[in-house]
Amino acid sequence: MKRTARDRLERAIEALGPLPVLGGTVARVRSLAADPDASTQTLVAVIEEDESFSANLLRYANSAANARPLRARTIHQAVTVVGRQALGRIALEASTYSFLERVPGAGGRSRGHMHVHAVNVASCAAELAQRTGADVETAHLAGLLHDVGKLVMPLAFGEETMDALVGKAPSGAGRVIAERERLGVDHAYAGALLADQDGERGALFDAVVHHHGGASGLDCPSPEAACVQLANETVAILAGDQADSDLIHAALARLGAVPSLLDEAAEAAVASQAQATSDGDRLAARVAALERLASTDELTGLASRREWLSSTRARLAAGDAGTVLMCDVDHFKQINDTVGHLTADLVLTEIALVLRANGAAGRLGGDEFALWVPGGVDEAQRVAAGVVEQVRARLSGAGDLPAVTLSVGAASTATCGQDLSRLLEAADRALYEAKTAGRARAAFDAA
Repeated sequence: MKRTARDRLERAIEALGPLPVLGGTVARVRSLAADPDASTQTLVAVIEEDESFSANLLRYANSAANARPLRARTIHQAVTVVGRQALGRIALEASTYSFLERVPGAGGRSRGHMHVHAVNVASCAAELAQRTGADVETAHLAGLLHDVGKLVMPLAFGEETMDALVGKAPSGAGRVIAERERLGVDHAYAGALLADQDGERGALFDAVVHHHGGASGLDCPSPEAACVQLANETVAILAGDQADSDLIHAALARLGAVPSLLDEAAEAAVASQAQATSDGDRLAARVAALERLASTDELTGLASRREWLSSTRARLAAGDAGTVLMCDVDHFKQINDTVGHLTADLVLTEIALVLRANGAAGRLGGDEFALWVPGGVDEAQRVAAGVVEQVRARLSGAGDLPAVTLSVGAASTATCGQDLSRLLEAADRALYEAKTAGRARAAFDAA
């Protein structure tokens, strides 16, 4: 790696600061949770000393991701409901969620999606480690942190550079190769540096830096690295993505395992059966809950990008006629800078309510939404004009908000046929036209 690239990474890592998952309250909680001689009261007292950590842990313990019927109202209740055995891992996951909230940018990927993916991989890696004799906690932590390099890279090399690169190679080994060719370093190495700021170069570093197979694409230096590699590929398979079969075979060989191990991990990831915790309570399988959550955007409750694309593609394959509406909040960065991200998030949720009432809506990322409107062009024109006006009426001038408006670009199957890629390209062109014409309006592609 060139010295200039290394310097950029080091400056970005310094700007991000130490990972909260590796020290402070999280480390103490993990240690106490694993200590059979430590009392629950001691554990609760340590958590309650950290107000921010307490709030995030309680919120995460009550989130949809954990699928529990009872709501914890105190830290003691949360510990009781979750169980000591699972608490250490949930502490890591809650702290990761908090970290993602405050990190600028997300490398072209929503923070909610990054967190869901990280916990999926971490849970699968832990399942694999339990079945193969690898260190479970290292595999879980490495799975949780395997993609943090995607937060470092935009800070080191710029958002525009990474957006352009990710546009050509969004994920997997292809992205790693593109990053190395363009920048001289990949996100796996950047993440390993962030996770290993003490320079120990131990099992955690190896597992993170090799989660896509390292320099050769097939490097697998430890059982924990193999678990993370297999977990990452298993989650890709469950999401319908293309898996790296060569890396799967190399990782299985490193563990001395057979391909049926992947079936076991996949079943554990999607099963809804509960596990017994150390205090007798029942804990829903976290991966299954998070796979369900992955189909829903965490902030707005709309379909996630992948879910919306999948369901719309299915409609088109079935021959349904309709129109794709691409919707973008005008000057959203200015809104965010003026009122802060919490209020800006409320703006997005309000817009989501409008879109949900007008068709099959999804959040593609950031302030960009998509809407499928069945039927003819006349109906789509009515809906497009309606959502623009409804957003204006619902939000403009509310409280301290600046004017909030929506631009919409639309493309119909009547002119673009049943190909989703063509529809999206045409709708995006129309959206550009709406913005250049003054925003706060809808435009239809005439192709």
